[in-house]
Amino acid sequence: MTPSPRGEKVNSLYIHCEGYASLYPRVTSDRRWLRSLRGLIRTGRAAGQLSRISGPLRGDPRFLRCFVADQVNAAGTTMATGALAFTVLGSGGGASGIAMVLLANMTAGIVVGPVGGVVADRLPRALVISVVQVVIGLVTVVETVLILTGRAAVWNLAALAGANSAAASFSGPARTGLVRSIVAAKQLNEANALNQLARHLVLTVGPAIGGTIVAVAGAGYGVGCNAVSFFVSAALIAGIHAPRVDRQPSTMRTDLVEGWQAIRARRWIWTCLIGTAIMVPAWHVGYGILGPPYAKTHLGGAWAWGFIASSLGAGMALGAVVSLIWRPRRAGWTNCLGAAALALPDPLMAAGAPLPVVMAAVVVAACGLSMSVVAWQTAIQQHIPAEQQGRVSAFADIAEISLTPVAYLLVLPVTGAIGVRGTLLACGIILAVANLAPLLSGRVRELTLLDRAGEPFTPE
Repeated sequence: MTPSPRGEKVNSLYIHCEGYASLYPRVTSDRRWLRSLRGLIRTGRAAGQLSRISGPLRGDPRFLRCFVADQVNAAGTTMATGALAFTVLGSGGGASGIAMVLLANMTAGIVVGPVGGVVADRLPRALVISVVQVVIGLVTVVETVLILTGRAAVWNLAALAGANSAAASFSGPARTGLVRSIVAAKQLNEANALNQLARHLVLTVGPAIGGTIVAVAGAGYGVGCNAVSFFVSAALIAGIHAPRVDRQPSTMRTDLVEGWQAIRARRWIWTCLIGTAIMVPAWHVGYGILGPPYAKTHLGGAWAWGFIASSLGAGMALGAVVSLIWRPRRAGWTNCLGAAALALPDPLMAAGAPLPVVMAAVVVAACGLSMSVVAWQTAIQQHIPAEQQGRVSAFADIAEISLTPVAYLLVLPVTGAIGVRGTLLACGIILAVANLAPLLSGRVRELTLLDRAGEPFTPE
């Protein structure tokens, strides 16, 4: 293997060190000189790390366009989230109205998801994404008009949320395959981690900006900014020319069956997806539904939940940074152990832990989840054939949220039977078991990513 330029620079520093040692023994006896030398060596290594981390952004301008488009889209979406919630509340919908909008969004994604995966594998992926962005932008314009004219109601906002989710079911699977087609296989981990880091930095800042816009100008303008972001993102994606996947003509039914069989044939995928299908609703119930009222009652008020939510964003960004610096070889272990950290916050809240402890637990949990997401995305991109990645991603997305509506319905009876603290403890146990159980499978434990030589190991 040809040594890297960075390695040559570090070796030359050691050579000069030996030369100076023979000529100036007094100088080398000075510990300050040695510390300076170590600093230079570390600087060289840091430069090499920075070069590797930023490689996807420097290597192909198509990924840079895709990266910027994703962040523009994320910024618009985060700014509009609070605006939409306040619109529902302002129309008299209350918490049940927000739940109805969220349920419509989730249900549409589950129903349309498989078709979106098929289309993502059949058509040019950049074209699919750009068209979907335009469609969602137009739907968001309708939302904006309804809000500004005072005609927004729970039923039409729920219908539009379902339309947005249905359209997004086509772009999500296409995006997974698009990144794989424009980024070198050995740089996929860095590309996914960069996307993850930037997205969560945007998610940290976006809500504050959106809240300011809503407070100053009104909810309609917050949603309007979101519409603009979709059009800008569509323009950026439309300029990406990616190779089209060569595949034999087939029917829609054949494509759906083939995508499902691609998952069934790989034990590491369906084993992890079973755990994820159980993990996601447990997290939504414990953290998402019971967390805010618990923080308000036991941790000091709504401001406490604001700190906890900020801890989640900080942890996700931290996990992305770790994934950039450290490239895991064992993707199965990283995926399962990282997600298992989600089991920490709920039991601590159940035990009455103080706010700083809960915040620290949320940071660790989010950091683990972020590392898990990067490892999982990279494994899918490296080990699934290019012509099947859209359908596999779509089925995986559906599996993740398939049981969540059922969990929503069980919140009231379960908390009524065992109380809020008991439910939080149960959610923590479920999260730990659901994420660690897949490691009982040897195929999950053996799942690895590309090594430095670019050689993959693909368990079935």
